[in-house]
Amino acid sequence: MPGYNEKSRYTIVIDRLSDLTRSRDIKYECERYGKVLAVERDARARCALVEFKSSRDAQKAWDRLDGLRFDGARWKVEWANRKDFDFFGWKWSEPSPSPSRSPSPSRGRSRSPSQSKRSSPASGDDKADLAP
Repeated sequence: MPGYNEKSRYTIVIDRLSDLTRSRDIKYECERYGKVLAVERDARARCALVEFKSSRDAQKAWDRLDGLRFDGARWKVEWANRKDFDFFGWKWSEPSPSPSRSPSPSRGRSRSPSQSKRSSPASGDDKADLAP
């Protein structure tokens, strides 16, 4: 299917969740960075899909929540793609980017100027100070 790996601009997928982490916990953490429209957690796969109202808010959450230690697990945050939407039974509703738009976010880009100030995951930093 063409564009099947196209990345969302408004939705992130959070992987490596603890069995203890609830949807409302995820929503609370994500709302620190903007308006959350929907959260759906899959307990068996230990992941969640989180949709934001604004792509800027989704970007902030992606930048700051990747590597967060919560309920004894370290979160892995990625941009959701069509496979993720299919897995959760969500309908892909984002339009394909027009040629005049910049491409959707990717892991190859610099995350943010503050990235260099963050401790590496190996340092044991629990990122308790995630306030925006």
